[in-house]
Amino acid sequence: MITRRLGLVIGIVALAGLGACATNGDVERLSSRLDKLEDERNRSKTEDEARLERLKTMLDEAEQSLREAGADMAIRLERIEQDFPKVKGTSESLDFRLKAVDRDLSVIKKELADRLGSTAVYLPSDLPKDADGVWRMAEERAKAEKVPEAKAIFELFEASYPDDPRAPQALVRIGQLLESTGDLDGGIKAYQAVYERHPKAPEASKSVSRVAEIFVLKGECARAKTIFDFVAKEYKGTPEATTAKERSKAMAKECKKTSG
Repeated sequence: MITRRLGLVIGIVALAGLGACATNGDVERLSSRLDKLEDERNRSKTEDEARLERLKTMLDEAEQSLREAGADMAIRLERIEQDFPKVKGTSESLDFRLKAVDRDLSVIKKELADRLGSTAVYLPSDLPKDADGVWRMAEERAKAEKVPEAKAIFELFEASYPDDPRAPQALVRIGQLLESTGDLDGGIKAYQAVYERHPKAPEASKSVSRVAEIFVLKGECARAKTIFDFVAKEYKGTPEATTAKERSKAMAKECKKTSG
């Protein structure tokens, strides 16, 4: 914006110096254009300030949640002191308290994740700085059934390395993890993200087909058939398309039976 403004100012000055070559109308038009650009810059500045203010509000709410959760955790620890007076020995008592704190922190993390709509709070502090290291850590957390942490790390991988061949696989792994916990709607969102962000990846057709199968599990016959038809048309000539045609026919009968 500053560069364009400077260019216009130079242009006006140059025209003014040319005398006979420039008319008052030219100068007025350029001045009017300059005013419009000034208004546009001021409007953009106002919008940026509004966005920053909204971000500050979100951060303040998150900080307040942490404070409240921290106060609640202190109350819980005090109650533990009262309810378990027979816990003896410094080492044993410390171990017991650490476990209690760990449980409370898990509750705090879940609450923040729900409120802020992000699992970033589950990211470990010792994250590797390379793609292979991040992927290994995500798989390790998944194998250990630490679903929130694994999901957060897979999300980070996909966002940080979108051109890596494993990026769409990271979203698939998130879908599988969520399915394993019974979160079918979360699984659907993850598989849809594969198609939306990596439509040409080999995992796209498989992921869309999996969405249809989840709708079958949910008993939503019509929606499942619609998606199977989409796969058959969108990925014509692939094994997924062939399977989708067969599944669509089966679902047509199932839907008719259900509606009847």
